[in-house]
Amino acid sequence: MNRIMICAQDREKPKWAAAAAAFCKKVLRKLSLDNYELSVVLCSNGFIRDLNKRFRSKDEATDILSFSQVEGGCFPCAGEGAHVIGDMVISLDMLEETGRKFSVSEEEELKRLLIHGVLHLAGQDHAGSDPRDPMLMRQEEILQELSEEKIF
Repeated sequence: MNRIMICAQDREKPKWAAAAAAFCKKVLRKLSLDNYELSVVLCSNGFIRDLNKRFRSKDEATDILSFSQVEGGCFPCAGEGAHVIGDMVISLDMLEETGRKFSVSEEEELKRLLIHGVLHLAGQDHAGSDPRDPMLMRQEEILQELSEEKIF
């Protein structure tokens, strides 16, 4: 059984947090991953900018950061018990900005970010923002497969 914890930093926890956690569980199931734990921190641009500067030397806000807890990048994890795969940090300010920029709903953009973060925590990566990148193609495929799922 997968376990997702969602909390908020420097803002109130949204009413839809439980639905977002359920959505993450569906993404993990799509990837055939079971018995994993991850956390999602929902925050402001200021909070994520500080993390981005500290851990990536980029003094700017970003939409999502993923912090893997999988030692040595070895995925999937082996052994018994739940596997803590990491943490995702999502800026709700950037979520709103990006949704407007690309003319998509905040719910669709949140789904995209949650999928993106889970894929990173599951050991996948992308070189840039080319939509033909295999990870980004998988992200959009999962988004389409779960398009009927509601978060808001």
